[in-house]
Amino acid sequence: MDSHESVLVEERDTELTELGYSGEDSQRPLAHAYPEPDRGKHAWLFLWVGCFLMIALTWGFPFSYGVFQSYYSSHPPFSENPGGLPAVGTTALGILYLSSPPSFIVLQRYQSWRRPALIAGSIVTCLGILASAFASKVWHLLLTQGIMYGLGASVVNTVTIQFLNEWFIERKGLAFGIQESGAGMGGIIIPVLMTWGLEKFGHRTMLIAWFIAVAVLSIPAIHFLRPRVKPRDSSNSSDLGTLSFLITPIFAVLQAGNIFQALGNFLPGIHLPTFAQQFGASPLDAAGMLSLYNAATVIGAIFTGYLVDRYHVSVTLLLLSLGAAIAVFFAWGFAADFGALCAFAFLYGIFAGGWSSTWVGIGIEIQKRSPRADLGVLWGFAAAARGVGSIASGPISERLIADGTAKTLWWPGSYGTSYGVLILFNGAMLALGGVGCAARAYEVLKRIGHRHSE
Repeated sequence: MDSHESVLVEERDTELTELGYSGEDSQRPLAHAYPEPDRGKHAWLFLWVGCFLMIALTWGFPFSYGVFQSYYSSHPPFSENPGGLPAVGTTALGILYLSSPPSFIVLQRYQSWRRPALIAGSIVTCLGILASAFASKVWHLLLTQGIMYGLGASVVNTVTIQFLNEWFIERKGLAFGIQESGAGMGGIIIPVLMTWGLEKFGHRTMLIAWFIAVAVLSIPAIHFLRPRVKPRDSSNSSDLGTLSFLITPIFAVLQAGNIFQALGNFLPGIHLPTFAQQFGASPLDAAGMLSLYNAATVIGAIFTGYLVDRYHVSVTLLLLSLGAAIAVFFAWGFAADFGALCAFAFLYGIFAGGWSSTWVGIGIEIQKRSPRADLGVLWGFAAAARGVGSIASGPISERLIADGTAKTLWWPGSYGTSYGVLILFNGAMLALGGVGCAARAYEVLKRIGHRHSE
């Protein structure tokens, strides 16, 4: 029995037990006690109106922070002392990722809290946007657009993932890919909208307008974000699964890959809008390039989910890590004009945009070795590793740009700018992100060795 079949059997058993049928009953009803997973009106409304829309709202905003950073660094009151601006975006994303393990563990234990937590998280997210409109110093932005926003969005993201894990079983990889593509879709619209609005109305007016938009659009998303099965009472929810997978070698290797990939993943999205101005691009042109990148991540996320459902996850990890690294080393490194930079943004989005869609496949691989591990908790720890890289990449990138001004000036293309060392670091980290493939190669070679020894 493969992993998908075992999950389906477990799902059916859970539903039937709640109806009063024991595992020993010979006669079982064919009808589902709950809406059918993977198909039907309820599943697709949940995925597109609930997950896709909510992820577009919560993730699209921090993924578009490069536009805000470009504006903040050139307009008062933040331009007078712009130090620390890159840390605002990476902090929001870092908290979104880093707080995932405790969020998943708590809300898996107390499943009846999920819907209230979803609403509370949405409120905190909206208030973070509203409060940032009245910021006058960089540390104000760090507290509101960074920490406050990240905490609220993290809870929303946790509940969304947990519900998605119930609604899709056979097509889990594709469903997670579609959900992740929502962040890219938000990143297509938000950069252009914000660039236009920031230049015309200023950051305060645009952030207040965005607060209203998110508050209104969250209503239908929250309506459709509902559990498929009845939440279990807290007294009966102690079966979180074992955390023994944390000490397995395969988990350590895959987590290391997540951290390496995250150290490079966010750098183009943060710095490309500012970097593009060196080629004479206007702020609106730079925002369009960022939207192009995010459009590519939509394709990348869905395609990655498709691959995860059909091939071993190591194949996908190798393809994404090498593809993204090559794009950085060659397409960005040797770009000599704005058109070449746009081509890089699209190519990079295809390969880098779908990385988190691989976490379903990673979780399934770990469950083969630790069957009682909960997939949601596994996803949370994978997200936390990405958060470590996200938070660290902001300060590291600032230092690399400051120290790399004169080190690669004689190199061609973009390497000859102050971003040359950053580009090299970016590509190296993305390549190391595929270290999980080494674990798969080791297992295959070990299996071949055992066959020869028999």
